[in-house]
Order: sequence, then structure tokens, then C-alpha cells
Amino acid sequence: MRSISQLLSPALLAALVLASPSSRAQDKIVMATFVDKDSYAGHLLDLIYRDAFRQLHIELELRSYPAMRASVETAAGNADGEISRSYEYGPMHPELVRVETPLLEATTSAFAYRAGIHVHGLESLRGAGYRIEYRAGYPVIHQHLLGVAAENSLSTAADAELGLRKLAAGRSDLYVDSDEMVLPLLERAPYKGMGIYKAGMIESNPIYCYLAPRRADLAPRLAAIFKKMRSNGTLDRYRALARTQTTPR
Repeated sequence: MRSISQLLSPALLAALVLASPSSRAQDKIVMATFVDKDSYAGHLLDLIYRDAFRQLHIELELRSYPAMRASVETAAGNADGEISRSYEYGPMHPELVRVETPLLEATTSAFAYRAGIHVHGLESLRGAGYRIEYRAGYPVIHQHLLGVAAENSLSTAADAELGLRKLAAGRSDLYVDSDEMVLPLLERAPYKGMGIYKAGMIESNPIYCYLAPRRADLAPRLAAIFKKMRSNGTLDRYRALARTQTTPR
């Protein structure tokens, strides 16, 4: 009796091999991030998302952009989503699909150079008369600051390093950004020992993954994976590992 391979023509056999799951090119997804890849948060997000997409048998490419550019690249179809945005980012970008299980909390704080400035939440900025700078590409933070400060008192910096330099030069009274972005910088030259300090927390919010419509089918699957990570200790293990990977320069 002849084998199946002997019964099939070479062309048909080749077609079947190419169509088999093991021979197909692995699916790939491109996600945008504006978190410093060398920071604690950057390492943690990298661990989480690479594990999550590995479970989905999808190769992940993380592309780093400034916050505003990340939105533009996703809207242009050059990225399949963003890995760390607030809940309120959703209504501002209704074309995106939110993964409904958050993994981390992002703390937004005010940083100062001039001595004696203390901030106790967003409302403490109301009527204070500070010149406030924040990182460009944060529409939610902009909206929140507009609720307590005059528009002409607000300005943006292209990135956290520029924001800190302008703060130290006296061009602003407060620089508003995430702890995850600024605190690692304050442990490095030239900012370490410069005298910039955390004046206080403004708010803390969960962060979410957002997907372009073409990858919307992944949202419930990612939500389930994230939920499991939170419950089975995986997230805690990744937190510990990310700390070991983060070395102040």
C-alpha cells in the first residue's frame, strides 16, 4: 500500500505543507509606547506585553514615540494600538478599542525647583497662580489642568527632560508628568542633585491598552490574560524583575 505522500502530487503536497499552522508566518502586532524603555515602568510594560502576546502566539514589536506622536502613528495605521493610556483617553479616541482590564496605576505628580511649593491633588492648583508645564501629547492631563488653571498659565514640553530643564531655568513653576517618567530621570545625571523635587501628587489612575479596530478581536482575549496575570501572581513577579532590570545611570 502506498503512503499518502506517494498518492499526492508534489504540487499538492507542497501546498498542504505551506497551509499547515506550523509553517505559517507568525502573526505580528506593532504597539506604540511613550514610556522610557529603560525606566522601571518601561521594563515592566515590556515584560507584561511580551508575555501576553506570546500567549496569543503573536510576535510583538514595541515602537517608542513621544506621547503625541504615538496617537498620530496609531491613527495613521502605522501602529496597531497603544499600551498605556488612561480610561478617559477612550472618549477622546472613539475609533480605538479599550482592553477593559487595567494592569497598572499611573501616578501624575507636580515637580518643582523653587523651594517651598507643595501640591495636594489637582484642586490645590486652583487659584495658585503657578506657571504649569506638562508633557505634550497628554490630552487628559491638559483637560484636567484647564479645570483648575487659566489656559495662559499652561505650556507644554516636548519631553520630560526638556520640561525639567525649563523648570530648573525658572521658565515654569511646576512640571506635571507621571512619576514613572520623571523619577528615574531624577536619579540620573544631570538631574540628580539639581534640586528638582516632587512637590506632590496630582492624581493616580489605572492605565489601559487600546487597540486599532482591525485588532479589536484581541481585546477580550487580552483582558482575560491581564486578569489572570493579576490573580496568579505573574504581575507581582514581573514587578520584582523590572526592579532588578532598572539601574540608575
